[in-house]
Amino acid sequence: MISLIDRYLLQEVFKALFAILLILLLVLVSHSFIGFLQQVAVGEVSADVLFQLLGLQIFRYLARLIPPAFFFAVLYAVGRMYRDSEMIALESCGVGSLRIFRSILLAGLPVSLLVAWLSMGVQPWSSQLIARIISGQTGQSVELAGVSPGRFNEYSKGDLVFYVESISESDHRMHNIFVQTRQGDDLGLVTAATGFQRVDPETGDRFLVLEDGFRYKGQPGRADYVVSEFGAYALRIGEAVPTVGNRPRNSLPTHVLLASQDIYDRSEFQYRLSPALGVLAFALLSLPLSRSLPRQGPFGRLALAFLIYTIYLSLQGVSENWMKDQVTPAWLGMWWVHLSMGGLALIMLLPDRVWYRRWRRRLRWTRA
Repeated sequence: MISLIDRYLLQEVFKALFAILLILLLVLVSHSFIGFLQQVAVGEVSADVLFQLLGLQIFRYLARLIPPAFFFAVLYAVGRMYRDSEMIALESCGVGSLRIFRSILLAGLPVSLLVAWLSMGVQPWSSQLIARIISGQTGQSVELAGVSPGRFNEYSKGDLVFYVESISESDHRMHNIFVQTRQGDDLGLVTAATGFQRVDPETGDRFLVLEDGFRYKGQPGRADYVVSEFGAYALRIGEAVPTVGNRPRNSLPTHVLLASQDIYDRSEFQYRLSPALGVLAFALLSLPLSRSLPRQGPFGRLALAFLIYTIYLSLQGVSENWMKDQVTPAWLGMWWVHLSMGGLALIMLLPDRVWYRRWRRRLRWTRA
């Protein structure tokens, strides 16, 4: 049964959680938005799918942002109660640290389940859709991505430059096209009456198809140019996104990873599971780290919390590489990182235990 103390703590924790999560999302979404704008500018994706990609990217971020946001939300909420002497009042009424931890666990369990669903279900789904949209495999045309009439459009770091006078709104065809291509010392010029963009359904590469035009090829300063007339001429202006096998590994369904015996698939599965386990591990750590003295500054042990979380992220990367390189046994995988954080939390909770205090007193008396 949820008591008044539980409701109060849950309210404080979730208010801080939403505020911290919103700030983190704004920072990372802004960074992703700039990245997608760059892709639109060079013609890798269409501006029509920009906000669709941005929304899918938010789903990818949530599973990784909620665990640190929850950790620091608990630190803030419980730390404020210590600074305002609310914890002292609760302890004087017989509400100990274990009772407070129960309230934190009430908040941590549903958050952990939510993160597990996001990481193991929603995140691969959104990664798959993003890969399909960018590679042009959604079945929808990405034509005219990054192409603006009346200006020069540059691709392949300047090796492909073309100009289009106008674009029809009805069939999205380009008219009066000028193209310059460069391959080493050879310079090619192409003019065409009309053109359009298409994606190869087999390779995923994007082509600019020109119709009814002329092609001039040669070296600047020499008169031996080759002139040819064509009915249709295709230029590749974008390559397909590289994939692992048929699909990127981060977009594979979780049940496929779970059934696989490949060490990379198993490491990907444990990587997806790690945020949910991290929520529970840092729910344990948040209680001793949030302890502070009355009227102490709000950043009393925040630096230590940042340090521990940074070490945790570093250990995650190390454990994943060790698992892939088979430095650690496959059964151990990445589990030891979360167990280490849980063990650290139990060590930091020892000073609150009555039996530990008695043991320390007896040890001091024995030395005396």
